[in-house]
Amino acid sequence: MESHASSEAIKGGLIVGLISIIIGMITYVIDVSYMASLTYFFLSFALSLFLYSYIGKKYRNDHMEGYISFGDAFKFLFIAGLIGAMLNGVFSIVLFNIIDPELPEILTEHVLENTESLMETFGAPAEDIDRELEKVEKDMDGKFSTGGILKDSWAWPLGAAIIGLICGAIIKKKRPEFE
Repeated sequence: MESHASSEAIKGGLIVGLISIIIGMITYVIDVSYMASLTYFFLSFALSLFLYSYIGKKYRNDHMEGYISFGDAFKFLFIAGLIGAMLNGVFSIVLFNIIDPELPEILTEHVLENTESLMETFGAPAEDIDRELEKVEKDMDGKFSTGGILKDSWAWPLGAAIIGLICGAIIKKKRPEFE
């Protein structure tokens, strides 16, 4: 990938990352319980797909004469997604360890409540619910610390690859053979 494409991908990733941070801060200010919901996760993912598709199409139209192969689209979006993920990782470290060190405990409580409610909705026996809640609580322990966030950073390239695959398939556009 040429350096111009890389710099455009970095710029796009920074823009999407900053938009994500702004939305995260707005959600934090309005009601932190939303941050622990599946709805928030799915809406965030859908917004990410939209934003990365948008920056990919903008790059395709502004710098690639309106055409881009799947491979080039994937590379562009992978770099942008990785930059966005790293920016969000840094933001998470700041939010959970500097801005509001009590937030991890609050989010853990909301996740436990949501898990319990979901399992009750499906009619799970009380002993299964208790066992699952213990497991979730154990899994959440230390997840929001700097070390926990960095330990989970292995997923950033995976997420960027998923974004690249989905959005690359959306924005690819073949040049007509007889143009």
